[in-house]
Amino acid sequence: MRLLALLPFLSLTLAQVGLLDGPRPSTEVRGYLEGNAQEGYRVRVEFYLETGTNPVQGTSYQSLTWNGRLYLCVGGCDTFTLQGFTPGTYPNGQVYDLYDSQNRLRGKAGVTTEYYNNQPYRYRVEYAVWPLQGTKTWQASPDNPVPMETGGWLTARPPGGNPERYRYPGMESYRPPSGGSIFAGISPQDRDLAQKSLIDSMAKLRAFYGRQVRGSELWFFVPEVSPWTFQLAQEYQARVGGGVRFVVPEGTAQSYCPTGYRNDTRFYVLPRPSLDKQNSLAVIWPPQNASQKGAAMAGRYLVDRPDWPDGPDCLSQTLALVPTTSGLPEARAYLYGCISQANLKARVEFKEKTLGQPYLVWEWNGLQYKYIWTYPGDWNGRATFNLGDGDEEVKITLPNPAPTSWTRVEPVTDAQGRNRGYAQVLALGTWSQDTQNPQSLSYTNQATPPWQFSFGGNFGQGWESFTLKWKTPFGFYVPCGQNWPWGYTTSYPITCDVVRADGVVRGTATVNRQVINWWTIRYDYAIQVYPWKLSVSQWWVMWYLSRWQITWRAATDNDRPVEAGGYVAAEGRRYRVPGLEGYLMPQGREIEAVEGDPYVTYITRSLLPDRIPYAQTGRPEAQEWYKPLAQWCQAKGR
Repeated sequence: MRLLALLPFLSLTLAQVGLLDGPRPSTEVRGYLEGNAQEGYRVRVEFYLETGTNPVQGTSYQSLTWNGRLYLCVGGCDTFTLQGFTPGTYPNGQVYDLYDSQNRLRGKAGVTTEYYNNQPYRYRVEYAVWPLQGTKTWQASPDNPVPMETGGWLTARPPGGNPERYRYPGMESYRPPSGGSIFAGISPQDRDLAQKSLIDSMAKLRAFYGRQVRGSELWFFVPEVSPWTFQLAQEYQARVGGGVRFVVPEGTAQSYCPTGYRNDTRFYVLPRPSLDKQNSLAVIWPPQNASQKGAAMAGRYLVDRPDWPDGPDCLSQTLALVPTTSGLPEARAYLYGCISQANLKARVEFKEKTLGQPYLVWEWNGLQYKYIWTYPGDWNGRATFNLGDGDEEVKITLPNPAPTSWTRVEPVTDAQGRNRGYAQVLALGTWSQDTQNPQSLSYTNQATPPWQFSFGGNFGQGWESFTLKWKTPFGFYVPCGQNWPWGYTTSYPITCDVVRADGVVRGTATVNRQVINWWTIRYDYAIQVYPWKLSVSQWWVMWYLSRWQITWRAATDNDRPVEAGGYVAAEGRRYRVPGLEGYLMPQGREIEAVEGDPYVTYITRSLLPDRIPYAQTGRPEAQEWYKPLAQWCQAKGR
């Protein structure tokens, strides 16, 4: 019958069921049963919640020319606007609504002007942005695993919410194990009676021993004295220095009589046939007339070795944190404090990528450094580099006219429009005259015509010397002006060619002569010179680009306490510390301990031989209380 009664519990340990009798329907909260009836059941609870229930918080610093917009990545990347913020003003902690590019209210942002030498020099923007709602996922309770209470009830807190009470179906008859029987009625709220705690590591055990009065005696009431019980006694004597006694039931004493324990003055006999391990008890009795408080321990792990995890109890190290939801930035924390003292704290840092100063991009090709990058003549100005975050495309706007020296510098942007540095550009190719786009020079009321002149700079090949010439019908050139008609005229235009010294025609010119009187002549002329056009066959580029660099930013709300289960939250983001899943969480392998006065002192003093509770009653128990093992064995003829 006992086996049949356990079968329902065994089947539930593998089940995932919806929880009942709570504020949410069973389809939105579920639990996984763990543990066993002897050590107690625990439930891992999950809630079906919309993602983004917690805002993403952070701090940004902006110059005084800031336009009130923030580029943030919360679920997805977007530009957010502070509604009501006026550029050029100096707010002091004012809070603004934060809207995304689709004009949806997404959070709040506070702006504070920071001053240097009594002068404003930048804005500090503290923002909280809610991710977009609508997607539901199963999210674990931060209290996991939660203990199951009498009747299958449990209390679990949803992420970011308040505790809620539920019932696990099929466990209506469940009763949790009470641990040490004399502690069953003590709750953590009974501070006026006793302080109750759980010992789940050697460090906590030693700390518990260290709080006891020097010279106190430790009495074990156990069904047997195991090697682990001996180790607990040795640890006690090493720290407290008092005596140790072992009290075993008669069934065990009978088997100890033929052993060396018979003459060990530390062994006594409990006048009862047996004792359950779960009811094992250890009592620390202060010295006679001492005013200090007593203490006691209880539970099966006074006999059975609990296999407590090894490792340092006090921490001083940096560990990577594990995000509890997707989309959280990479984080690490410097952990310090002691597990046994429940005072672990985390100094949290977030990993961020920032852009450094532009530098010359180069690579080693096995023989020499390559820092000039070549591209074909039809290049579109785009290139791809790995700048610390995988391959990225950057681009420039190709200059027109094409540059023929390294003096031309163009700004570089990436696919998101961010400034990523600059590039020096040089074009190579063949030159030809651009007859479709001549360069014009115009002069009026000149005393002499420009039969010869020099011009250049914007023609593409530097300065050139020209002469205005007229091509005769016979095919040879004569100086311009010889083609004016004979005779006296007040105004008459002529057209000539612009000829370079080597005979190459580089444009045309129109000269108009105006005779004012017989001693005064004025000239108006318009010259058009064909610029040189470069047909680009290759582009040479030297890139000066800013790389992504990794920085670690300390959380604005450091230092953070480590919560039960090894969780830590900073700036509204929740992470888990790997390896600390059992921190402040009952593991089912604990020794229950109580300290306090007068309750524990009464227990300790009533159990010891010189405080026999039946001494004044005349009952036979007064004579049969805790006999030394040697006397008991002799009286029994063993």
